Amino acid sequence: MKLRYAVVFEQTPNNYGAYAPDVPGCISTGKTWDEMQEMIREALTFHIEDLLEQGEPLPEPKRSIDEAIAYHSQALGESALKSYAEYGDPVPSISTTFQMVEVDVAVPQAVKA
Repeated sequence: MKLRYAVVFEQTPNNYGAYAPDVPGCISTGKTWDEMQEMIREALTFHIEDLLEQGEPLPEPKRSIDEAIAYHSQALGESALKSYAEYGDPVPSISTTFQMVEVDVAVPQAVKA
């Protein structure tokens, strides 16, 4: 089964990170952009297959890129920026990109029955 999720990619000074807002708890990191692309696909596939095997509901892909941007902006919010200011730390430079990512998920036999 093919699924397409909106994914948030961030580049920090040390690595890349990614998460899909429609799949809570599924995140990944990578040292390079290409590694990050591969790692988030693997993480999504593994996470969704595990949920299905456990009898949990499928996290439906609902968000568009625009909705993912709004979600990410709200989640980041002012509280994160205030926490840096509170400790006197400079706000890190983070480059953020949003893309649709397609994964091919195997449906376990127990779920098919």
